[in-house]
Amino acid sequence: MADVLDPAAPEAFAQNRVGLFLLKLQSVGMPGAPTNTLMLTVYAPTQTVTGHSSVHQAINPPLNVESHVSGNLIFATVMDKEKSRIRIDLAGWPEIRLPGGAGIGPVIPENYNAQILLKTDYSEGTIRFRFRDDFMSEWHSVSQEIKRVD
Repeated sequence: MADVLDPAAPEAFAQNRVGLFLLKLQSVGMPGAPTNTLMLTVYAPTQTVTGHSSVHQAINPPLNVESHVSGNLIFATVMDKEKSRIRIDLAGWPEIRLPGGAGIGPVIPENYNAQILLKTDYSEGTIRFRFRDDFMSEWHSVSQEIKRVD
C-alpha cells in the first residue's frame, strides 16, 4: 500500500509520485467578486486531480455554479527552486442527478475550467477560471489569488 503523501513535502511528490491526498483551495478576491472553492483529491502516481468546484457571488439572484471537475497536475521545476510551480488544469461539468434506470442521459456541455499555479508547498498561488451558469450563457472569466484551506 502506498504511503499518504504530505502536501507540505513537494519534494516527495516530485521524486516519488506516490500517494493520494486532499487539497482544499479557496480564491481570494475583492468584496462582491465571485469566490471559487475547490475540494480536490490529487492522485500522485498518475498526476490526476478530481473533485468539486463551487463558484459563488453575492448578487441578486445569487450566483451558484457547482461543477464536478477533473484534470491534470504538472510539477514544473526550473533552475531557481523559488520559481518552481505546481500547475493544475481543470475542466468541469454540472452535477446532474438522473433517476435510477434512466440510462446514459444527455450530453452536458462544460460549465467550468481553470488553470491553477501554486507554490511547491501548495499554500498559495493564482487561479484563472471561467464559468457559466447556464448551458447557453456567456462565459465569465476571473483571475484571482488562491490559498490552501485547512
